[in-house]
Amino acid sequence: MLSTFTDSPKNLLQDFKKNKPTSHVSFSCATCNYCYSVCPQDISFKELFFHAKKEHAQDISVLKNFGYKSILFHQKNSFSKLFTAKTKFHEGKYKHMAFMPGCALSSYSPDMLKKIYTHLNEAMPGINVLQQCCGQPTRIVGDMRRFYELYAKLQGDIKAMKVDTVVTACENCYMSLKEYSPSIKVVSLYEVLADIGIPKERENIYSNFEKVALHDPCPTRYESNLQESVRKVLSLLGISYEEFTRNRERTECCGSGGMLELTNPQLALSQMQSRANQTTCKSIVSYCQSCAESMSRGGKNGLHILDFVFGDIKSKEFQQKRNGVVMKWYNRYKSKKMVEKL
Repeated sequence: MLSTFTDSPKNLLQDFKKNKPTSHVSFSCATCNYCYSVCPQDISFKELFFHAKKEHAQDISVLKNFGYKSILFHQKNSFSKLFTAKTKFHEGKYKHMAFMPGCALSSYSPDMLKKIYTHLNEAMPGINVLQQCCGQPTRIVGDMRRFYELYAKLQGDIKAMKVDTVVTACENCYMSLKEYSPSIKVVSLYEVLADIGIPKERENIYSNFEKVALHDPCPTRYESNLQESVRKVLSLLGISYEEFTRNRERTECCGSGGMLELTNPQLALSQMQSRANQTTCKSIVSYCQSCAESMSRGGKNGLHILDFVFGDIKSKEFQQKRNGVVMKWYNRYKSKKMVEKL
């Protein structure tokens, strides 16, 4: 991103001091915070660009130049009764907890969500399910007024369910809850799986699967316990994997961060291809569905770790289904109906 607009971070920072960055520059930030992770002066361009985006977002006509109509469509439907659901069980040791799969995963595979819940409920009887959005798209483009309105709905659902712990499968949901709901305990699904184990029939069955590369999602770059848990799950599965040179706290964005696919599609695709080609492995595994899809768009075989734990991988040729927009919404509706039947 920096090389697109300047020849050095220092010059970009000097531009900040002289002028507010243009909207095109501001909305080209992937908000991945990679720059901060390597900056010797601990400067976060993510924060600088975020403040700029909040100023730009006060003029809705500016946002419309960066795909905001699509974001509003997504958020309106994501928080509608048609695509949201929650349970409230009154029995079971874990009735104080709720599993929140997130938008991308529920759009990918309702059958997988059912298998995940079944496995969780066997080990943690009474755990609830919350199919809801965290409002991250509106926050990431700086429309904080709308974000707080939407996030209040999520908080209302959590309060109505009377749960004090939320288990997330989505890294954006994980970080949103951690920052905006400090009274709620947030746990990653992968930390839970590392603790309770994976289905017995999946243990060590992928020892003959070709080596894969592991991509760490950028939102949780500093969540070391989560990262270790993912690697433990891979070991339980028997998967041979290699690390990216830039991994963990210095991981690179997959290209979909910051709603970049809407705000700067060309830059998004360029980053997807750049990241995907940082490994010679044909398949790249992540624990974020958006990252998995980005790696496929970048030219590799993008997979989610849950494809191995709960999916239908039967051979080395397995590829995720390329769901279109309509199918993704249909899958979310099916996920909602599945939750309502629990």
